[in-house]
Amino acid sequence: MKNLHYAWLVVLTFAIAYLYFKPTGSSAGIGVATTDGKRIVFVNSDSLLNNYQFYKDAQKEFENKGYRLQVDLGQKERALQGELQAIQQRASAMTQAELQAADMTLKKKGAELQQYSQQKQAELGQEQAKKNEELYNNIREYITKVNKENKYEFVLGYSKLGGGILFADASVDVTQKMIEGLNKEYATKKTGK
Repeated sequence: MKNLHYAWLVVLTFAIAYLYFKPTGSSAGIGVATTDGKRIVFVNSDSLLNNYQFYKDAQKEFENKGYRLQVDLGQKERALQGELQAIQQRASAMTQAELQAADMTLKKKGAELQQYSQQKQAELGQEQAKKNEELYNNIREYITKVNKENKYEFVLGYSKLGGGILFADASVDVTQKMIEGLNKEYATKKTGK
């Protein structure tokens, strides 16, 4: 699950860094104007992820799904192990043909369990990819909406774990504004469902 956090962090950092906005009028709001008049702000990607309720809910959802999948696979594996033990206990009373048939059956069930496991893990991975895309879209749409008022030219993503920005002045940090706005929109969408 820790890899999920880092994957989302990378997606978020690239998503925010990718956003490039053209100013279309006055330069009201927070931001630094460079010598050529470009307005730049940043969002702390780590803080945004740790405080964005959508991300927290999605992370909890996938932890639960991962746990349920592990339990399901464990039960199926124990059942298969139980069948193997039952056959081993009866092995002395079984004919060679019966042993071969039992062995083939167990191998088939083992292969089916492995295929089932791979299928379920792939499905979970696809769900995570969809959530990552939804996370990216939520943030991008919100920043686009906020930018209509603030006219930022660049909204950069900053992360202490790495990334393209080595230093960011706190005076142009709009992280808290973004977190509050994103959480407000998410709460509205969540209660509307």
